[in-house]
Amino acid sequence: MTQHDVHGAPPLDATGRQEMHALTRERMRFFLRFALTEGAVLAILIVLMYAARIIDPDLGLYLLIGVALVGGVVLSVVLSRQMKRQQAIVAASEARQEAVRIEASRQP
Repeated sequence: MTQHDVHGAPPLDATGRQEMHALTRERMRFFLRFALTEGAVLAILIVLMYAARIIDPDLGLYLLIGVALVGGVVLSVVLSRQMKRQQAIVAASEARQEAVRIEASRQP
């Protein structure tokens, strides 16, 4: 088992650091796309409800709640998958480090 740093994050090998960095970039891009999409949909609904008066405000309230709920479910699912990938990256990195230590201990 490897020792963890002060924040509880395990030390990663080079491959693990690259994979974690790629996952972090992917997560940031997702958050940006998600926020822009969700914000645009909510803004359009509000304009259609109050400025254009195309959607009845009583119905529009349910639409806003529905959009927020769907967004919350999508966000939860994506973050859950990314956390599992992060745990897999850490586990694979620890396994590679352990294999290197075992190989090093076998050599005279």
